[in-house]
Amino acid sequence: MVGVLSMLLADGRFPAGGYAHSLGLEQAIEDGLRVDGVADFVAARLRLVAEPEARISVAARRAARADGLDGVLAVDAQFAARCPSPVLRESARRLGGALLRSAASVWPDGTLIDRYRRASPGTPRPVALGVVAAATGVPDEQLAALALYDDAATVASAALKLLPLDPAHASRWVAEQRLWIEDAARRVAADARPLAEQPAPAAIGLELAARAHSDRGERLFVS
Repeated sequence: MVGVLSMLLADGRFPAGGYAHSLGLEQAIEDGLRVDGVADFVAARLRLVAEPEARISVAARRAARADGLDGVLAVDAQFAARCPSPVLRESARRLGGALLRSAASVWPDGTLIDRYRRASPGTPRPVALGVVAAATGVPDEQLAALALYDDAATVASAALKLLPLDPAHASRWVAEQRLWIEDAARRVAADARPLAEQPAPAAIGLELAARAHSDRGERLFVS
């Protein structure tokens, strides 16, 4: 059953808001990125952004199980400290809110999900995903793999709307990261250090691009 839950959360048809976000790809294309650079963009995001955010998700799941809502809200604060860009914090809030709304509908008896929705001022997606995993029993390694896969798949899906592209190529970009995602998920799940001692996102270029993207008058994606 846990595997089915993970597949449901990873399914692009699950209405978690990712369809409205390109995770920086739209601005990168505006700045000159072309089809032959998207695979590298996917790989760079995985290493610089998605893995640190997967660590936040796992920390939120662990905090929820050990300390309940107070522990999760503490992870909320750590996310804010690790994300200095107000534009990216707002994108994370929108994605987290969409995920929680859908999860509350699929799992209407998810008390932790409902309490977190009411109590969190930000509902950032990495923390929200950890809360959903805690409420539904998804373990650390599957949670980390899910977070990483979702990041790569969201970028690949956005590329189909932004570039002249064969859908098979977009699927290949995600598949090419499979072994790395599996290794990273094991690494994240095995790391018992406090979140403050683990790597933080390190993509200043994406932070600057997010500001430029938010100021554009014409765009397909929120982020």
